[in-house]
Amino acid sequence: MYFYDVIPLGQRLFKPYTYKYEKKLEIGQRVVIDLRGKYVQGLVYRESNDPKVVKIKNIEFPLDERSYLSDSHIKLIEKASDYFLAPMGEIAKLLFPPASSDLYKLKIVPLSELAPFDKPIFYKDFLRLYKDNSTANKALKELLSSNVVKLDLHKKSIRENKDYFIILNMDLSEIWNHNLSKSARNLVNYLAINGETLESELYDKGIINRGTTVLKTLQKKGIIKAIEDTLINSETEKVTLTEEQKSAVDFIKKHDEKPHLLYGVTGSGKTEVFFEVGESVLEKGGKLLILVPEISLTSEIMSRLKKRFSKYRAAFYHSSLTSSERVDTWYKAVEGDLDIVIGTRSAVWLPIKDLRMIIIDEEHDQSFYQIENVTYDAIEVALFRKELENIQLILSSATPRIIDIKRAKDNEMHLETIVSRYFSEMPEVEIIDMKKEEKYNWIFSKKVIDSIRDVVAKNKKVIVFTPTRGYANYVVCSECGYIFKCDNCDVSLTFHKKERKLICHYCGNEQELPNFCPKCGGFKLQSRGYGTERVITELTKLFPSEPIVRVDRTVIKTFDDLKNTFTFMKEPGRKIIVGTKMITKGLDIKDLDLVVILDSDRYTHMPDYNARESTASLIMQVAGRSGRKEKGKVIIQSFDPNNEVYKAAINHDYTFIAEKELEQREKYKYPPFTKLFLIMVSNRKMENVKSISQDLINELGSVIDNKQVELLGPVTPIISKLRGDYRLQIILKVFQEDTSFLMPIVEKYDKDIKVYVNPPTTIL
Repeated sequence: MYFYDVIPLGQRLFKPYTYKYEKKLEIGQRVVIDLRGKYVQGLVYRESNDPKVVKIKNIEFPLDERSYLSDSHIKLIEKASDYFLAPMGEIAKLLFPPASSDLYKLKIVPLSELAPFDKPIFYKDFLRLYKDNSTANKALKELLSSNVVKLDLHKKSIRENKDYFIILNMDLSEIWNHNLSKSARNLVNYLAINGETLESELYDKGIINRGTTVLKTLQKKGIIKAIEDTLINSETEKVTLTEEQKSAVDFIKKHDEKPHLLYGVTGSGKTEVFFEVGESVLEKGGKLLILVPEISLTSEIMSRLKKRFSKYRAAFYHSSLTSSERVDTWYKAVEGDLDIVIGTRSAVWLPIKDLRMIIIDEEHDQSFYQIENVTYDAIEVALFRKELENIQLILSSATPRIIDIKRAKDNEMHLETIVSRYFSEMPEVEIIDMKKEEKYNWIFSKKVIDSIRDVVAKNKKVIVFTPTRGYANYVVCSECGYIFKCDNCDVSLTFHKKERKLICHYCGNEQELPNFCPKCGGFKLQSRGYGTERVITELTKLFPSEPIVRVDRTVIKTFDDLKNTFTFMKEPGRKIIVGTKMITKGLDIKDLDLVVILDSDRYTHMPDYNARESTASLIMQVAGRSGRKEKGKVIIQSFDPNNEVYKAAINHDYTFIAEKELEQREKYKYPPFTKLFLIMVSNRKMENVKSISQDLINELGSVIDNKQVELLGPVTPIISKLRGDYRLQIILKVFQEDTSFLMPIVEKYDKDIKVYVNPPTTIL
């Protein structure tokens, strides 16, 4: 008999449980265990030579034929759990694909006529035969012990979806002799202009629809040819690097002992640098993981990658894929059948076989920090993997995190800087003082409207950035001052005029806008502030014949919505693009001539320790979309034009802000000069929140004596109620490396608190 400590996957448990099994198992192997009367997946964490538990349960069944994890991956679970003060069960689950649609399914096979069913059924179907899961599991144990049934594994096969390059196989003069449909002509025109194109790219860009017979029809006529991507030689896709790019590539190749921070202005060709470095890794048989902050960027990078590295196998890994697609990618990655994986935050946990390099593009982006569910920072996880697996790590951004700039200053990271754009100039930045400037209306200055008119007249594009979506930020009764707020959250409801609805952007609660005030009965309801919907309404009045595109989470709800919108935005010709933060994430539009930034003062005055860093990053990223091919222009409207953030934007000098911010962080003891723990206490009743918070403060106070810790709170956060829970916030600033003294307290109060370690914002 063998004894093992097993981590129940996905359970909020901080320690493993001891189980036994009659056969030898591998560390990292998944098994099925009985946890409190329910069958769940578990991870064999380590051997237990001297079990102290009197009654030890059996491991029910091995789920994997072998372990897919190495010792480094087991250490990663330990390190991440300790660092983020997170349950081991939750952290361990992150290394695996969605359990609900795994390749392997637990099946119950009848061995006797006494079984309550005639044919093998899946475990989930067995549960439906009984009134509840507890009763079902008791029955299953009895059936197993009596040899009436047995457990078996059913492996689901996944159909291989190959991607092909589509190319013209006939001269255009000959093609037009054929009678072609409109969609076929569109495809031919596209291929004539763009050359060989991946089939998947044709779908993503909306050139043809999935399920269409256009490709088959044109192939039968000999007009096009489909060739496996591995047979196409795309070396011509390589570009000529500048001297700055070459210098960065050479240095990264020669120095792999520390992480690299690739700090280059927007449009400086950072992607080409890490492509060049990644190529040397692939040529030596290593695997590559590329992380991007936004799902929309995965297909853009994939398209470039497949043309540059056509002989290598690549795949996506992100939340918009179906569970079975993610499972398929996971198994291919861990078995070494993929060379390149492109993914968002969650892909950082993939236990890729022969992984040799992780590249994190747009590393400044706050979406690399997971706020919901188990909290973690994907960049910190990548740093752990660099240390544990001896892989190369490149962080790339035009506006790096202050914490990483400090690491580079302290020689913990190598720093490669690119100060020039790739064969183009940085855009001109103009700050408009809204206190003095002539206004067209209460949203736009006259100069902005005139500038937009000039750009569209040149058949070029304009981006208009506004921080929020919706028509108005809130609705107020002008007679009594009542503001419509969410019942579940302590925030005002955003007015969406088209649907005539008030919507909470935190919990999704929505309601019709009434005709009168619920407090005084008055009819004078006024909308205040503005978002993307209001901006588009005003622009449509001014430019009724121009194509206007809206880019925000209200209108873009699916991955396909995102791809179609971005494809439309990139098509040549004039367009006015109105959007929120979504348009800042690596979007590359060749004929974008002007960027207008509205209401940026909202960010500079946020009561947050990193408000200046995030505002400077946001403005420079938005501004950086302009003039990728020719010199563009950026106009920022502000009521505070002398703010240092705008001074930095004019000079494209993010380093100026970084230096100022480091001085302030050191003075007020914020990261990177301390480790900040934000503990959010929440409960349906306010009296419970207060009681738990006080108990927590007392316990924390008793363990931080003689330690380098500053304890603040409890205080009411900016959003005092969220999704029906009242909240209080406690902050700890820890000035020492060892934070293990916090783990027992966090474990004790786990069901009532959520812990954020060095969060990108304290407004949670």
